[in-house]
Amino acid sequence: MGVFRRLSSGIGCGDSIPFYHEGVYHLFFLSVPENTVRYPERVRNTWQHVISKNLVDWEELPPVLLPGDGTELDKDGCWTGSVIYANGKYHIFYTAYNISSEYPQTICHATSSDGIHFEKDAKNPIIIPDTRYYEQIDWRDAFIFYNEEEQCYWMLIAARKNNGPSNRRGVVVLYTSEDLEHFKHYGPIYEPWHTNCPECPEMYKLGDYWYLAYSRFSERAQTLYRVSKSPYGPWRTPKFDGIDNRRFYAAKSLTDDKNRRIYFAWTPERENQSDDELWQTGGDFGIPHEVVSMPDGNLKVRMPDEIVEYYKERSLKYSFETKLGNIKEYGNRALEVTSLGTLSYGFFDVEEQNFMMECNIKASDCADYFGISINTDEDIDNGYLLVLNRATQAASLNKLPAPLDPFWATLSGKPIIPAEVDGPRVCEKPYPFKDGDIINIKLVLTDTMIEAFIGEQVAFSYRTYNKMPRRIGVFAQDCNVEYHNINFTYSR
Repeated sequence: MGVFRRLSSGIGCGDSIPFYHEGVYHLFFLSVPENTVRYPERVRNTWQHVISKNLVDWEELPPVLLPGDGTELDKDGCWTGSVIYANGKYHIFYTAYNISSEYPQTICHATSSDGIHFEKDAKNPIIIPDTRYYEQIDWRDAFIFYNEEEQCYWMLIAARKNNGPSNRRGVVVLYTSEDLEHFKHYGPIYEPWHTNCPECPEMYKLGDYWYLAYSRFSERAQTLYRVSKSPYGPWRTPKFDGIDNRRFYAAKSLTDDKNRRIYFAWTPERENQSDDELWQTGGDFGIPHEVVSMPDGNLKVRMPDEIVEYYKERSLKYSFETKLGNIKEYGNRALEVTSLGTLSYGFFDVEEQNFMMECNIKASDCADYFGISINTDEDIDNGYLLVLNRATQAASLNKLPAPLDPFWATLSGKPIIPAEVDGPRVCEKPYPFKDGDIINIKLVLTDTMIEAFIGEQVAFSYRTYNKMPRRIGVFAQDCNVEYHNINFTYSR
């Protein structure tokens, strides 16, 4: 199957619940009902299940949780939760959704002896929102783990307080348990007053640091993480916050037998398969992201080795054409772009449309920016630019053309372009670099996906449906740039 994107049936995928046990990667995840677009029908989710022993060859298994019927707690969907193996059983803790209930979202439980066939607990729900402290809605996404330092099980729940600024009440609530049957309320363990609801929380320890990761759909939607020396906090914001950017959503992770922390997440579809339509719930899984803890607590993001090797199975032939400025070719694997005070760019012609492009980039005398063009027109006026900006010390994925102020659009006779919800820089993260640094780029392009891994530190995932004449190229604005070890490869 290769990198897992979606089920063979073609239905869209939602929140991931990854789990590793006895040499097997389990990817539980939500699926959206067929022929649905909007809430509430779109979120009547089923828990699906695929497994792998190597991250690239996946086997589909039967669904593990189906929504109930009639008045059942989960009649409107089995939503996100987590999986743990304890006391000789597999345990699922999930969110039951019943839109018409007094408590629309409750935490429920299911068990299995084989990890394939699960039975819902007759005692469900096991935890309902305590309305003395929390709202009845947004009580979900239970994450369970055994806290070795505290010698008990911890459960995190995404919730909202019942007081305070209405759009800032989101909290992560802690419950504890000795036996996975009886749970004790601790209270909010993270109370930032900055989001509507911290979806899909999880907590883990890497090295000397504890990490609390969660997703938010308000403000700037993406999966964030916070850092502390204690599982009780205080939870501080790191410089390189975020597992990816906006469209690698509801990311959750596992630890395998190589002690790697690997994230899985989905990239949403857009209605009518158009770059200008609304984003939907559900889509395709992105390439898994491995995170590595740095001495200061920040997380580096890289492509797992298995995925790199998968994309390197076959080399592709390509040629290069300069369109503007001064670009020299050295053999078939290096380019030198000279562009002080101006712009230079050109395009590759690759024998396949879907591929991984890998190269090392070194800038010198850089005053502005440089990078890789993706799916553009001849003038790089429409499409996407993967940009490394010297002045801002940031990496970004820019969508072109950027919207003009209506006055200037009218004055110049250009169409008024609706503003993209993601902004003209659809992905952006800090990326410090200086002249002479070697920056490794791994860029995977499929029919509708853009997935970039930059310097084994930053990752971007995005979706584009528009077909443009130029699949990929390079550019430099007011700097000299060398592109070395250029390779185009193709997976099976």
